[in-house]
Amino acid sequence: MPKPKPAPQARALAEALRVARKAARLAATEVADKLAWSQSTISRIETGLRAASAEEVSALLSLARDNGPWWFADLAVQRETLVQYGKEVTKIVAFGTTLVPEPLRTPAYARATNSSFAVLGQKRLAAYLDEAVLRRQVGGPRVMTNQLQHLIEVAERPTVELRVIPFAAGAYPGGDYVRLEFGPARPLVYLKHRGAGLFLHRRCDVAPHVQSTVDAVALDPVRSVRLIESVVEARSQRGDLLRQ
Repeated sequence: MPKPKPAPQARALAEALRVARKAARLAATEVADKLAWSQSTISRIETGLRAASAEEVSALLSLARDNGPWWFADLAVQRETLVQYGKEVTKIVAFGTTLVPEPLRTPAYARATNSSFAVLGQKRLAAYLDEAVLRRQVGGPRVMTNQLQHLIEVAERPTVELRVIPFAAGAYPGGDYVRLEFGPARPLVYLKHRGAGLFLHRRCDVAPHVQSTVDAVALDPVRSVRLIESVVEARSQRGDLLRQ
């Protein structure tokens, strides 16, 4: 009887682990030695013939995390890798200078930007949005107004800190990226560009992507919500809620 082929999800995860190892310039034999595993175990995991446990995935990603940035050009691989990191992450810090960060997008806004819709759940989130994100119309008046109202609602959650960087703040270190924190373990930064993704792990690469770089110019959470409410009110006065 022929052996059953790995499920698509298993293949995607296997590919993510293989790409992470190669991007970290680690040979399979090195990984086996460092983790005290057999080479056949590494091979079977990376080909999807053996399902990796959560502990094994964590060990493999942590090993790759110590060996510099790695680049993914495959959306399925990126998604599976983020899912695995999502199981470990203790806090998400998202920066949006052009679009609303994915953890805060409504399904309609995500479709309009051809991006994924993420369920935030109970994860702690600190989100920084440029004022331009609030005023840039995406997906039509109704979609954008609903997205702004969603931001106001989400900001009420005790696990969410939402802060807006106003136009009056002038220039600041910007960019759209997500910083994932893992308690006492080193954080990592995920940069996405037109379907490709770059994961930064080394301290020297992650250091510039910290909250403190924009804390000084961002409005506090209360004033941030007030600004969003003022934008919604202005849209309402223009009749945006009645238009598609």
